[in-house]
Amino acid sequence: MNIFNDIVSKNKEYYIQDLKDLIRTSKFGTNSVQDHLLEKFTNLKCINDDYNFDPKKIDLVEEFANDTKHGTKYERAIVAKYKGESDGKNIILFSHPDTEVYANDDGWHHDPFEPKISNNKLSGWGIADDLAGVAMMYHCLDLIKKSGIRLKGDITLASTPSKNHARGIASVLDKEYFADSAIYLHPAESGKGLKDIKAFTPGQIVFSIKFTGKKPDTNEPAHTAMCHLGHNPMIDALDVIEELRKYESERIREIHHPLLEKHVGRSTNLLFSFFEYGNSEALDIVHETCKLGCALSIIPGEKLEDIKNKIQKRVDVVVDKNEWMKENPPELKWVSGVSSASTDIKSNIYEITHKIFTNNNISPKINPLHTSSDIRNPIVQKGIPTLGFGPICGNLTMSNETNEWLDLEDYFKALCITAEIVTTYCNE
Repeated sequence: MNIFNDIVSKNKEYYIQDLKDLIRTSKFGTNSVQDHLLEKFTNLKCINDDYNFDPKKIDLVEEFANDTKHGTKYERAIVAKYKGESDGKNIILFSHPDTEVYANDDGWHHDPFEPKISNNKLSGWGIADDLAGVAMMYHCLDLIKKSGIRLKGDITLASTPSKNHARGIASVLDKEYFADSAIYLHPAESGKGLKDIKAFTPGQIVFSIKFTGKKPDTNEPAHTAMCHLGHNPMIDALDVIEELRKYESERIREIHHPLLEKHVGRSTNLLFSFFEYGNSEALDIVHETCKLGCALSIIPGEKLEDIKNKIQKRVDVVVDKNEWMKENPPELKWVSGVSSASTDIKSNIYEITHKIFTNNNISPKINPLHTSSDIRNPIVQKGIPTLGFGPICGNLTMSNETNEWLDLEDYFKALCITAEIVTTYCNE
């Protein structure tokens, strides 16, 4: 809508200054960012809910994380509601205020908490992950209010921690906030900006297996000549790997999802990501432990418990053939698991979003490769159709890069498009 473009043009310096303020504020932690948002929500006449929650006590659907993975401290969420005037459709906009934990600024061209603009790119710590998304929520509402467009439905704006299994949006859903649809405002990690829409996210199960062995009973410094008198756990691990690869091959033949097969040629993978045994300074020693780390990708409709049982059975097949492992069973540990989720392209929110993108000369495609996207939470927990999109960004700190940046022109384009989607959807 030209009306939103005109308003942005008149208020561009205000929005840019606010983005800069968020970068500076983030230096003092997530709580300071939340304080900033609370002030903005209050000024926009929202009904605010400022609460703390324990991530470990949030009931999750088709998701788990062990004690070393889930959140270990109380987190703070801010939920703001802007009431519509009648019985239109309600929508949730959500994003996460927590950025990567600051370690150092090695490789940065400037102080990462002192924003810098060059070639229309704003750089600073966390601007793309997800301070831009946080700002888009209240900038969007500000745009709508300045336009004079009256909304029938309600808008719920949720700023909720997400990193390190903080489970922020899950806490919002757990408190019975509900809407007809939701949008996750987050710049696309792919770097394609608005050309990518998240309407699908693969799930995965991450697990490890620890194997026990035995050194030969000897005082000799080298074990090679009598290694058969001990038990090498590396061989057991290799046997389990072989069996799990058979399971992966069966899944590749049987599991199919058109989006994934179009993009990467298959719908599931088993990644062997970690192998620990011995050390390079003791190549003639039988070591007593071996550890294997794996991640298995899953598609919508697959249940985590079913997959866990199948993996366990495959390990048991190897154990049943091995007398040592029967007496010294390997330790299978489930590290984390998230379900896959998707939003139907025939859903109202997707059709509106796709049409508005197209009307703005953007030809979006669904990016099916971002595993465990937060779009899954409203879909899986409450059956709320959810999309995710955002402006062009780059050099994300989460990918161990430096000089994280946000394209300002694309930010304002995304902002206007979001306002148009919200007003269209809420007034249907």
